[in-house]
Amino acid sequence: MSGRRSHARFAVLQSPEGVLRVVRDIMVKSSTLDHIVAVSSEPGVLGEVVFLEFPAQTNAVRARVLESQPIVVDGAVRHQLRLLDIGGMASPGREAGE
Repeated sequence: MSGRRSHARFAVLQSPEGVLRVVRDIMVKSSTLDHIVAVSSEPGVLGEVVFLEFPAQTNAVRARVLESQPIVVDGAVRHQLRLLDIGGMASPGREAGE
């Protein structure tokens, strides 16, 4: 989470609704079968559906933001997100069910 990047920070999806997906790095602290706890530089929006893409996987995990609270990590304010896994895997460029 150094803030330096050489690749795009967003993805424009080809859909009739005109979806813009903002890409950001997170650090997963822990996970269970249905919950994921992650740390992000940006706060989460309660109820928002997010997609977690892992480097070794071709699909994304769909999750809903249940909780977002500020924490201090190495002297910087970060946001701890508690996420609920809501549907297993989805293709990274598409909403599930499309």
